[in-house]
Amino acid sequence: MGVTLRYLNFSGFEITSREGMRIVIDPFLSGSEAHGVPPSPVALEELDETDVVLVSHGAFDHLGQAVEIVRRSGAFLACGPDVRLHALANGVDDEKIAYLLSGCTATFDGVTVKALDVRHISLFRSGDHWLSGQPLSFMITPPGGPTIYHSGDTSLFSDLRLFGELHRPDIALLCVGGVRSQGFEVVPLPPEEAALALQWLGASVAIPMHYRPDSDAPAEFARAAARHTRARVHQMQPGESIDLDTVLAKGRTI
Repeated sequence: MGVTLRYLNFSGFEITSREGMRIVIDPFLSGSEAHGVPPSPVALEELDETDVVLVSHGAFDHLGQAVEIVRRSGAFLACGPDVRLHALANGVDDEKIAYLLSGCTATFDGVTVKALDVRHISLFRSGDHWLSGQPLSFMITPPGGPTIYHSGDTSLFSDLRLFGELHRPDIALLCVGGVRSQGFEVVPLPPEEAALALQWLGASVAIPMHYRPDSDAPAEFARAAARHTRARVHQMQPGESIDLDTVLAKGRTI
């Protein structure tokens, strides 16, 4: 069996390695009608066998149901310091938390997770307090590859080119849209800029994320990517699973 990728919702994914290690990223399953994001078709119970949960930052649409998944499954939580404090306050054992800052690497049964910087903010309410810390992105490499880059929630910045040169990701999970908030569209990485990020990263395959289902952002991103790169854009639907070895074997667009 190859490495599989399941799209959970919005920026949420599940990666299953060849050995069966299950890594969940930014599991925003509940959705938010007010922000234009419907619930995930993936039920919380389907993630009870999760081994690791990665959280890029504390925003509601990324933290999502991470703490509940960790408590139910006994998975490790890999996150920044603010999300760690929130998890501790909500019943997660400190021994089950891998505390990451950009540049740090954690390895879970052969799966390497490299935390990298983004241009964004992590600021959220936890109980009666506000917490803030460094938001993250992740470079994830299961045994035998491929290397998968999850952009977290970032705007365009030149270090993305450096990440491509250093880590050479095969697959990029990239923000291309955003949410509605107080009558405005909050889009840190618009489609045209996401295509430039993809060019800098050098990935063979891009999977758009972080967009509302009524948005044209994925199609706009695919058109922009065709102008800037030879990468293939593969849009996934919530609940869909793909075999990454098969997707990569199809190669770049001609």
